[in-house]
Amino acid sequence: FTCYSFVPEHGKIGTDPGMDVGDEVWYYSDNSADYSNKTTFWIAKGMQNSNEPLVDYWNGTQWGKAMFVGIRDCNVFIENIEKVPDLSAYDKETWKAEAKVLKAFYHFWMMRMYGPIPIIKENIPVSAGEDEVRVVRDKIDDIVTYIVSLIDESVEYLPLNIQNEAAEMGRITRPAAKAIKAKILAFAASPFFNGNLDYANFKNAEGEPFFNQVYDNEKWTKAADACLEAIQCAEEAGHGLYEFVNMSSTQLSDETILSLSNRCKVTERWNKELVWGCGQSGIRDLQVLCQPWLESNYSSDDRYHNARNGTFAPTLAVAETFYTKNGVPMDEDKNYDYSKRYTTQVATEADKYYIQPGYTTAKLHFDREPRFYATLGFDGSSWYGIGKMDDNDMWYLQAKAKQASGKRGNTLYSITGYFAKKLVRYQNAMVPASIQIETYPFPIIRLADLYLLYAEALNESGATKTDVLTWVDLIRERAGLKGVEESWDTYTNNKKYETIDGRREIIQQERGIELAFEAQRFWDLRRWKLAFQEQNKPITGWNTQYSTNEDYYTEQLIYTQEFRIRNYFWPILDKELYSNKNLVQNYGW
Repeated sequence: FTCYSFVPEHGKIGTDPGMDVGDEVWYYSDNSADYSNKTTFWIAKGMQNSNEPLVDYWNGTQWGKAMFVGIRDCNVFIENIEKVPDLSAYDKETWKAEAKVLKAFYHFWMMRMYGPIPIIKENIPVSAGEDEVRVVRDKIDDIVTYIVSLIDESVEYLPLNIQNEAAEMGRITRPAAKAIKAKILAFAASPFFNGNLDYANFKNAEGEPFFNQVYDNEKWTKAADACLEAIQCAEEAGHGLYEFVNMSSTQLSDETILSLSNRCKVTERWNKELVWGCGQSGIRDLQVLCQPWLESNYSSDDRYHNARNGTFAPTLAVAETFYTKNGVPMDEDKNYDYSKRYTTQVATEADKYYIQPGYTTAKLHFDREPRFYATLGFDGSSWYGIGKMDDNDMWYLQAKAKQASGKRGNTLYSITGYFAKKLVRYQNAMVPASIQIETYPFPIIRLADLYLLYAEALNESGATKTDVLTWVDLIRERAGLKGVEESWDTYTNNKKYETIDGRREIIQQERGIELAFEAQRFWDLRRWKLAFQEQNKPITGWNTQYSTNEDYYTEQLIYTQEFRIRNYFWPILDKELYSNKNLVQNYGW
């Protein structure tokens, strides 16, 4: 459990960079990100530095864990487990395999953040001389090869399922190990790590580039094979795409059931789609940050401790990423009036499962795909659950200034007017005096992620259109949408699914929608070499300081991010470079 203690707490604001360092969410101020720290959000605002790096996983400071200590502890465990008396051979082999996979994952975590890192195959002896202690950074391809070898030599000793679910959920299984391998190989095949000429001058002491300079398409074939192997292993273990089943006596509409299928795939504890996950107190805090106030009668103390009124605020760009109800992008749907999306419209009784009848909200919020309503809350939207389990008597958000879910002071509000409904369990309960929140394991990898990775790898390796889109369409079917070909043929004037480039664009948007707020987009944009393009766009939302429709529904510039090439990687602490002259600082720092 010492080895497991270094698994980064995924989903925790302030320690998981994927949650709020990118462009998916924003906060009303630097002080709104978390109860105790705001370090990840500071990075989003350009405050990263090499003198005292924020969220430093290299040295274990500024809310980062000391990952090299974690790797060392795994080595201690692996090297000494055979000495333990009265322990069965099965336990020895299984535990050793778990420690090796954790060691592989920690190397991968560091490679994502820092690029070339030292490979720590064995611990340096206490008696080692100065030269041996001063490690060097290894090449990306060598790191990937070593990580994959650790997993390959471990998988046969891992269990297919967790047997003692009450005590051991979250431990490494065979499907989890294979999924980690698939993820690593997909990263290694992606443009940033595969033939990245932008880093041609980033070299080791011998003058050799850390990044291979020749693109190798065979890496995508290896990634595809690993993805398929991981999917098959996961399905053998009983994993599958989650679908909500109504177990209550209250009859629910098809719209609500579909919405809950797309909402609870994250928040339903240990559901069959989760291949590997973790989560502690940070998931409670996350839900508090996402939960809007649903009534007006909260005291200031209640508001502070029990709900923060959606201070974790999705951006307008995220809202526009989701498809129309026809399953295609808004600006491609020939039946959708894209130019008037910021004008307003009054909801009718036919909209009641998604929008409050009689309420005026943006046209942008009408005629969208089911995942839009499952993922986001907005002014006028429904919010099923939180004490109201009848979808004919739901909460509806009113998020303009002075309204229950809107800005009612200088603190605690959604700066964009959007709320991350997807991350809040509908079974939670909130009243003015208290809030009852049940945590859930935040997904590190779930099956939908593997399906889309497989589709991407197939596409890049030159597989047929049908083979690629089959896996995308499985995700779309659960989302309540028609297949890619049918949707684009019927509702657009283009057939971009016919080309590799077009399918790549579709898969990337599908990942952005399906995995929104799951700390995936942040890393995806980096491996695709799109972060510089996407994170230099303005952060915008609705004009939340106003109370009238005319004023509220105007696009407000909140912040203009400045992403530089150096921001693709974390800096190494300057002091670390002084003490070890063999280390090379990351490009641009």
